[in-house]
Amino acid sequence: MKSSKVQTLCVCGCCKRSLPASAFYINKKTGLPGNYCKECRKTVSRNHRKNEKRSLACDRESNYPVITSTENPTLRRELILHALETVAASIERKRRKVRESEFEYESGSESQSGSVFELGLESKSGSKLELAD
Repeated sequence: MKSSKVQTLCVCGCCKRSLPASAFYINKKTGLPGNYCKECRKTVSRNHRKNEKRSLACDRESNYPVITSTENPTLRRELILHALETVAASIERKRRKVRESEFEYESGSESQSGSVFELGLESKSGSKLELAD
Protein backbone atom coordinates (compact mmCIF):
# COMPACT_ATOMS: atom_id res chain seq x y z
CA MET A 1 0.00 0.00 0.00
CA LYS A 2 1.09 3.46 -0.69
CA SER A 3 0.88 5.95 2.09
CA SER A 4 0.14 9.26 0.55
CA LYS A 5 0.67 12.42 2.48
CA VAL A 6 -2.21 14.74 2.07
CA GLN A 7 -1.13 18.32 2.46
CA THR A 8 -3.90 20.45 3.73
CA LEU A 9 -3.92 24.02 2.58
CA CYS A 10 -4.81 26.78 4.98
CA VAL A 11 -5.59 30.39 4.17
CA CYS A 12 -3.71 33.05 6.14
CA GLY A 13 -5.99 35.57 7.78
CA CYS A 14 -3.49 38.38 7.15
CA CYS A 15 -2.00 37.93 3.70
CA LYS A 16 -4.87 35.73 2.33
CA ARG A 17 -2.47 33.23 0.70
CA SER A 18 -3.20 29.51 0.55
CA LEU A 19 -0.27 27.79 2.23
CA PRO A 20 0.42 24.26 3.50
CA ALA A 21 -0.23 23.56 7.17
CA SER A 22 3.52 23.46 7.83
CA ALA A 23 3.66 27.22 7.16
CA PHE A 24 1.48 27.84 10.24
CA TYR A 25 2.29 27.53 13.95
CA ILE A 26 0.31 24.76 15.62
CA ASN A 27 -1.79 25.66 18.65
CA LYS A 28 -0.74 23.39 21.54
CA LYS A 29 -4.18 23.28 23.12
CA THR A 30 -6.23 22.53 20.03
CA GLY A 31 -3.59 20.94 17.79
CA LEU A 32 -4.84 23.05 14.88
CA PRO A 33 -2.88 25.55 12.80
CA GLY A 34 -3.19 29.21 13.73
CA ASN A 35 -5.00 31.87 11.75
CA TYR A 36 -1.85 33.69 10.55
CA CYS A 37 1.08 32.11 8.70
CA LYS A 38 4.51 32.11 10.35
CA GLU A 39 5.76 35.08 8.34
CA CYS A 40 2.74 37.25 9.10
CA ARG A 41 2.77 36.20 12.80
CA LYS A 42 6.43 37.27 13.10
CA THR A 43 5.76 40.61 11.38
CA VAL A 44 2.73 41.34 13.53
CA SER A 45 4.61 40.42 16.72
CA ARG A 46 7.60 42.61 15.84
CA ASN A 47 5.39 45.59 15.02
CA HIS A 48 3.41 45.11 18.23
CA ARG A 49 6.57 44.98 20.37
CA LYS A 50 8.01 48.05 18.64
CA ASN A 51 4.80 50.05 19.08
CA GLU A 52 4.36 48.87 22.66
CA LYS A 53 7.85 50.09 23.62
CA ARG A 54 7.14 53.47 22.07
CA SER A 55 3.80 53.80 23.82
CA LEU A 56 5.25 52.80 27.18
CA ALA A 57 8.04 55.36 26.86
CA CYS A 58 5.68 58.17 25.79
CA ASP A 59 2.68 57.48 28.02
CA ARG A 60 4.60 56.99 31.23
CA GLU A 61 3.45 59.61 33.70
CA SER A 62 4.93 59.80 37.14
CA ASN A 63 2.65 59.73 40.15
CA TYR A 64 5.02 61.93 42.10
CA PRO A 65 6.74 65.21 41.28
CA VAL A 66 10.24 64.95 39.88
CA ILE A 67 12.44 67.23 41.95
CA THR A 68 14.95 68.01 39.21
CA SER A 69 12.27 69.08 36.72
CA THR A 70 10.59 71.47 39.16
CA GLU A 71 11.22 75.07 38.11
CA ASN A 72 10.06 76.77 41.31
CA PRO A 73 13.08 76.95 43.70
CA THR A 74 11.00 77.13 46.89
CA LEU A 75 8.91 74.13 45.88
CA ARG A 76 12.07 72.23 44.90
CA ARG A 77 13.59 73.00 48.32
CA GLU A 78 10.45 71.80 50.11
CA LEU A 79 10.46 68.58 48.08
CA ILE A 80 14.12 67.95 48.89
CA LEU A 81 13.57 68.57 52.61
CA HIS A 82 10.53 66.28 52.61
CA ALA A 83 12.55 63.54 50.88
CA LEU A 84 15.34 63.89 53.44
CA GLU A 85 12.86 63.68 56.31
CA THR A 86 11.27 60.57 54.81
CA VAL A 87 14.64 58.86 54.41
CA ALA A 88 15.70 59.79 57.95
CA ALA A 89 12.43 58.43 59.36
CA SER A 90 12.89 55.19 57.43
CA ILE A 91 16.43 54.75 58.73
CA GLU A 92 15.27 55.42 62.31
CA ARG A 93 12.48 52.83 61.98
CA LYS A 94 14.97 50.23 60.75
CA ARG A 95 17.40 50.99 63.58
CA ARG A 96 14.61 50.79 66.15
CA LYS A 97 13.52 47.45 64.74
CA VAL A 98 17.08 46.09 64.97
CA ARG A 99 17.39 47.33 68.57
CA GLU A 100 14.08 45.72 69.52
CA SER A 101 15.06 42.40 67.96
CA GLU A 102 18.42 42.50 69.80
CA PHE A 103 16.60 43.29 73.06
CA GLU A 104 14.18 40.41 72.51
CA TYR A 105 17.09 38.09 71.78
CA GLU A 106 18.92 39.16 74.97
CA SER A 107 15.84 38.95 77.18
CA GLY A 108 14.82 35.61 75.64
CA SER A 109 18.23 34.06 76.18
CA GLU A 110 18.38 35.21 79.83
CA SER A 111 15.01 33.72 80.64
CA GLN A 112 15.99 30.29 79.33
CA SER A 113 18.14 29.85 82.45
CA GLY A 114 21.14 27.66 82.73
CA SER A 115 24.74 28.45 82.05
CA VAL A 116 25.96 31.80 80.85
CA PHE A 117 29.08 31.94 78.77
CA GLU A 118 30.90 34.69 76.95
CA LEU A 119 32.31 34.55 73.48
CA GLY A 120 35.15 36.84 72.57
CA LEU A 121 33.26 38.42 69.67
CA GLU A 122 33.43 42.09 68.93
CA SER A 123 31.05 44.06 66.80
CA LYS A 124 32.12 46.66 64.27
CA SER A 125 31.72 49.38 66.89
CA GLY A 126 34.25 47.62 69.10
CA SER A 127 31.87 46.56 71.89
CA LYS A 128 32.00 42.99 73.10
CA LEU A 129 29.08 40.75 72.37
CA GLU A 130 27.93 38.42 75.10
CA LEU A 131 25.74 35.45 74.44
CA ALA A 132 23.70 33.82 77.14
CA ASP A 133 22.49 30.27 76.82
